[in-house]
Amino acid sequence: MLAPQVLGYRTFPFQGEGNPLQFPVVLVRGLGRSSGFWLEFIDALTPWAKVVTVDLYGTGLSPSKTGRGSIEALAADVVATLEHEGLQRCHLVGISLGGMVCVEAASRPSLGLASLSVLASSARFTKERRIAPRAVAELLYALRKPIPSNGEFARWLVSQETLKNRPELPALWDDIWRREGFQKLAVIRQLLAAALFDGRAALDALSLPVCFVVSRDDGLVDWRNSLKLWERVEGSRLHVLSGPGHDFPTERPDETASLLVSFFRQIESRTFVNDSRKNLFPSI
Repeated sequence: MLAPQVLGYRTFPFQGEGNPLQFPVVLVRGLGRSSGFWLEFIDALTPWAKVVTVDLYGTGLSPSKTGRGSIEALAADVVATLEHEGLQRCHLVGISLGGMVCVEAASRPSLGLASLSVLASSARFTKERRIAPRAVAELLYALRKPIPSNGEFARWLVSQETLKNRPELPALWDDIWRREGFQKLAVIRQLLAAALFDGRAALDALSLPVCFVVSRDDGLVDWRNSLKLWERVEGSRLHVLSGPGHDFPTERPDETASLLVSFFRQIESRTFVNDSRKNLFPSI
């Protein structure tokens, strides 16, 4: 098996006034999506922190035709990258499949993360519907093309209101794939890796502050998956949004950034308290 790889990443400096967050925010995208898909969410975070976006193996700045076949292997790459670049002490954020990868990475306490935030994710143990069957069918049909058309499954990712207000969004996503390349086999293997991810061992091993964020109106992944993840992690926090779809950082970048930054500030100021865990906060 291929050894863990140092992944490609982008760095966005702090752009605000006053004191930034002490630790950088590291973002990991989901199925087949690279750093470019964060769009305005980067601009919503940089007034508060340095931001680093990491591309999973087989996407964006981490090119590979075959990618990885398991969440554990994808997570090992993220860990190797954080360690190589001195980013171990960060606020790690993952969405969807990226959330699974970040859960697995954060389960390794030697990494020393400041916090973990998991957006719109799932795991096999929840027994909830993990992905809408029609969405899978439409995604697989879109894969008939060398570069899929996001317009064929955009309705599963964002709300109808957003598509009405931002009709250019699917074409913008298509442009990213055209510029960066799209590795069909790598994406199929990511999809299978997500389907096989059980999650219980990784969630049970977490020993850091954790925040789950989800939209009740997520049409792709049933929001109750996040509820089950939250219930599994003692002392973790849960925010449930209403209105946006699966990719709520794209639909509501400012609101999502505000929720996360508030969580990060509580951690850094030691005001995020969990009485059942006395040693959540190493020296910072």
